[in-house]
Amino acid sequence: MNVLILEHHAPTAELLETVVMGLAPGLGVQLCGTIAEAVQAWHRYSPALVISEWSLPDGPGLTLVRRIRTQDKHLPILMISARSDKETVLAAARLGINGFIAKPFDVALLHQRLQPLLKTEAPSGRAVPPSLDRHLAEAAEGTIRLPTDLEQEDVLALMERRQELSPAELARHWRGQATLSARLLDIANSASLGRAGKPIDKLEAAIAAMGVEMALSQAFALSLDISRSLTDPRLAERAGFYLQQAEQVAAIARAMAISLGLEGGAFHTAGLLSRVGELGVIRTLQDFIRQGGTLSEQQIEDSLGRWAADYGNRVKIQWRLPLPLRELIGAVHLLKKNSTDRGPLLMYLAAMTVAGQQQQDEVRRLMRRVGLEPERWQRPPLHP
Repeated sequence: MNVLILEHHAPTAELLETVVMGLAPGLGVQLCGTIAEAVQAWHRYSPALVISEWSLPDGPGLTLVRRIRTQDKHLPILMISARSDKETVLAAARLGINGFIAKPFDVALLHQRLQPLLKTEAPSGRAVPPSLDRHLAEAAEGTIRLPTDLEQEDVLALMERRQELSPAELARHWRGQATLSARLLDIANSASLGRAGKPIDKLEAAIAAMGVEMALSQAFALSLDISRSLTDPRLAERAGFYLQQAEQVAAIARAMAISLGLEGGAFHTAGLLSRVGELGVIRTLQDFIRQGGTLSEQQIEDSLGRWAADYGNRVKIQWRLPLPLRELIGAVHLLKKNSTDRGPLLMYLAAMTVAGQQQQDEVRRLMRRVGLEPERWQRPPLHP
């Protein structure tokens, strides 16, 4: 179980850490000095409690509270501040914080206020493990989180505007995204995109070299990579497999569409989104473990089989995906009977190709129906 502390004054941060560590055995503490660091830590560690200072170097602590409350209405948040006027307290209360303590604070009072917010133990003194079914069901009713350094909805919004975006605008938008910048620079400096042996060392130049559409696709793929937030190796391995599978479906669907004279962007996006249900379940299982639950291999597989579709549908609604895009995503998993629409057919065929099923008579027949040569799309199947 983790506690996130956002406090830029080092002595105060150390005091808070000491108090928190005394609340219960086994607590992990993530200290952050800026809102940007705290947002990343919140995504990565899924804390059970957040303690935030009011005034930070990069803005008010309420910025973090607003960010959290858009996705999590129940996470306990305690604000601390040297300001204790009525306006300050009311501003924090309107955002649904669980407590407010004025500086300088009394350590004993702080300890007393924090203990009920963690709820680490049952009255018997023994930790109560969560119910897996209940945990999965409650998560499916709320906001499905895929915590990474990039917000998926932010990248999707940019993808909708891809025709009007310039490399300079994208570079400005992604300034400070170190992982994404490194990925785009690496791609831009690959053999296919290099320029006369001169390395590309600017983000804008990298985006210009690969094109805005490819840069956005790479950013979206990275935004779905939740591996850094997974501490269980079994879950991390499955997440890596599903992401690789989605990227392959995306690439093949795009290539198939372009070969038929269609615009490939929507097909690529649908492919990347084709495993968000599985990724959502995996992230929820990781939260279950962090809350004291244990999982067998069979429980992991059963949970993915039972809940992936529900979680995927929830994410489609949550991200307000347009109906045509939802239909393309759905065709990856199930092609409607007697479907004649080329879009869903291409997505289904891309999925079957990644699964190594392209030799089936029905698949070959469908390929010929949409104008594809089956022999061109031979691929070895992807295995977990």
